[in-house]
Amino acid sequence: SIERATGKHMINILGGCLPIAQNCEEHFAWLIHIVYLKRRGIMKQLKNGQLVAIAVGALSVILAFFSVTVIATTDNGIVTRFGKYNRTLQPGLQLVIPLVEHVYHIPVTTVQKEEFGFRTTMASDRSQYRNNILSESSMLTGDLNIINVEWTVQYRIIDPKAWLFNVEESERINTVRDVSTAAINSLIGDRAILDIMGAERDSIQFSAKEIMNEKYKQLG
Repeated sequence: SIERATGKHMINILGGCLPIAQNCEEHFAWLIHIVYLKRRGIMKQLKNGQLVAIAVGALSVILAFFSVTVIATTDNGIVTRFGKYNRTLQPGLQLVIPLVEHVYHIPVTTVQKEEFGFRTTMASDRSQYRNNILSESSMLTGDLNIINVEWTVQYRIIDPKAWLFNVEESERINTVRDVSTAAINSLIGDRAILDIMGAERDSIQFSAKEIMNEKYKQLG
């Protein structure tokens, strides 16, 4: 009886312990699964954080790259913000707002040149020219003679803002040429051919410069 009871008791204990042991194993496995999921979540968060950091870093580099502009020593930079004039930049490294501001580089120290009645086809120690462009050089003098006048206009941009906004880009060079041609035509038409070729030559040059500068001031 005792053995049987003891056996039953032992069996009962073992029998009762086995389900408990199974529950313990399941609970432990469940805890391991939770920890694993948490670790996966942390790793996922870390990966997402790394991606965000890379994206922010790349965006910062791009913005920094486009935020810096270099203005050459020969230029001024005209900054427009949403298409409107904002400020003028001096030569050197300058900061702008990407996508919002745009910089136009205007040469203000470079001496530019326009030729009338001829063209320089090769500039060197032995420059070569194409002459007799009669559509530009042929003019009527004050004493009704036809004369071919060839001249050069050299100029610098002293107001980059006015150069950018007051005259259309496609018309800027044409404006320089039209003003110069009109000035020379009027001066040639007021003088006799011998005076043009002799005593009045220097006077024509000086007067043409004055007339052109005054006209350019009117244009802004």
